[in-house]
Amino acid sequence: MITKTIEPILDRALSGDDISPAEGVELLQQTAPEAIALIRDTADKLRHQQAGDTVTYVINRNINFTNICEQHCSFCAFRRDAGEAGSYWLEWGQILEKATDAVQRGATEICMQGGLHPTAKIDGKSLSYYLHLVKTIKAEFPQLHLHAFSPQEVQFIAREDGLSYATVIAALRDAGVGSMPGTAAEVLDDDVRRILCPEKINTATWLEIVSTAHKLGLPTTSTMLSGHIETPQQQIRHLEHLRSLQQIAIERQYPTKITEFILLPFVGQEAPKPLRKRVGRDQPVLADALLLTAVARIYLGKWIPNHQPSWVKLGLAGATTALEWGCNDIGGTLMEEHITTMAGAVGGTCMEVDTLQTAIASLNRPYRQRDTLYGNLI
Repeated sequence: MITKTIEPILDRALSGDDISPAEGVELLQQTAPEAIALIRDTADKLRHQQAGDTVTYVINRNINFTNICEQHCSFCAFRRDAGEAGSYWLEWGQILEKATDAVQRGATEICMQGGLHPTAKIDGKSLSYYLHLVKTIKAEFPQLHLHAFSPQEVQFIAREDGLSYATVIAALRDAGVGSMPGTAAEVLDDDVRRILCPEKINTATWLEIVSTAHKLGLPTTSTMLSGHIETPQQQIRHLEHLRSLQQIAIERQYPTKITEFILLPFVGQEAPKPLRKRVGRDQPVLADALLLTAVARIYLGKWIPNHQPSWVKLGLAGATTALEWGCNDIGGTLMEEHITTMAGAVGGTCMEVDTLQTAIASLNRPYRQRDTLYGNLI
């Protein structure tokens, strides 16, 4: 009898219909093992329908070019003030050295993000600095896909230089940025954001910048930082924003859209004490992350077919399990990772290709290397 209330919801999802926000909350509030198993099985069936059985991965490298940041997000253990112990700002030669190493190790993508550094300017212009970051890599390695600069970074550049978001995005695109990370989303609910990241852009601005990127031909990803102070209702509100954003891009025939959804469970071990104390644990709760992973697949439906867990946050075993809860991609090799690791994550900072392949094969699923936009490579 417990599953009777959710079976009609899941049946409609399997038939290709969008479920409502209230129905999404209903799924997230299930606690009975048989109900959760049914949600998991539905998400896995939808993954099969929408993305097939092959699990993909990308060979990429993170470059976090500075951790000096003007903002003070309550979850962030990465940021530093200029001159503070542990602060850094990479020089051009160091960035090129990291890109060179990535190419030598087979990378097709560089993911580049950093703190909001107020003095990171060239000739007094923030945009000039970011364009030079791009050109430093693209001049040497034009074949690399640059997945770079979040909506928050776009807003920061626009504010510093008095430019429109469209001007900043078009300049980055023309310089060689291939796609925009859908980070800085955290939870797209302003009640949460006022506590979690009060200095960051609000929900409407995040949505505006991502939609502008789609209009201008720059694909984006999408993320959610989960498992801290947000409620199931706020989690579903976040997913509703993403689904609506994707529907707009498709219905208005924008040249690009969201390529994937990535759940980022909160790691609090080294987070600032007030939020850490409020959350009350250091590492993600795998069961909670898996349920939300499944509901995200069900809620986003056919609109965003690619779903990825975070092995950095969940560990490889947890991320592999997520492949049975609706995910079809296991992410990238990363080669180095600072933001989550400095928060106390235990998943590691680098994953070898054969390690990812072995994890996928343990589920008797085939694997395939992809490019950033989910095109076939091997």
